[in-house]
Amino acid sequence: MNAAPDCRPADAAVIDILAIGAEQVPLIRIDGATTDPQALVAFAADAVAFAPVTGNLYPGLRAPMPLAYVRSMVARLDPLIRRVHGLGPVRLVRAECFFSIVTTPAAELVPLQTVPHIDTSDPLHFATVHYLCPPHFGGTAFFRQLSTGFETISPTREAAWDRARDAAMPAPGNPAYPSPDTPGHVRVAAIAAAFDRLILYRSNALHAGIIDPAIDHPGDPRAGRLTATMFIAYRPDSRTRT
Repeated sequence: MNAAPDCRPADAAVIDILAIGAEQVPLIRIDGATTDPQALVAFAADAVAFAPVTGNLYPGLRAPMPLAYVRSMVARLDPLIRRVHGLGPVRLVRAECFFSIVTTPAAELVPLQTVPHIDTSDPLHFATVHYLCPPHFGGTAFFRQLSTGFETISPTREAAWDRARDAAMPAPGNPAYPSPDTPGHVRVAAIAAAFDRLILYRSNALHAGIIDPAIDHPGDPRAGRLTATMFIAYRPDSRTRT
């Protein structure tokens, strides 16, 4: 049996708060995020079973993360999220986390995988990407939808975003991962991948992985675009008295 890896956040991590795009969307970037990132890679390679994703549009494989990682990272990130995003009286209700590896060739993408996306329009939902791969596999880009000017998609914007996205959908026949040339969008920020870098952003920000179609994307955690992806959800705290 493989021992659980050391999942503690690193005391010497470098934390930067960025503001991206015209909407000045906050993004938290943490370099040197964990105490032993190589142990996480080894655990992904030796101790878990990856499987194709069903039920969403992630273009590759996923596997469960160690519970110790989820607990330790949420403990580190929760106060940062509350402070940077000024959340006020909310309670943390859910955290989900996966190892993820992009493996789908561009030629096999479905239309919705070829345009920037959101995870949810819920403004109290946050996403992290923890890069456990070399920089050449690419980071994460953020976008503005040209016809609407939207960089984040709230519930009140969602219907208009859907219509504009469908109207600008790239023509079938030559699918590609989102890029600066994706029709109907402009890239407003690009966060490079770096080993043991973690970024955190609101899940309703228009984003996409920066996936280079010219390189191989193997399913081997030691050789592919391995990341740890986490989703953290809050809800208004109804117990708070006014």
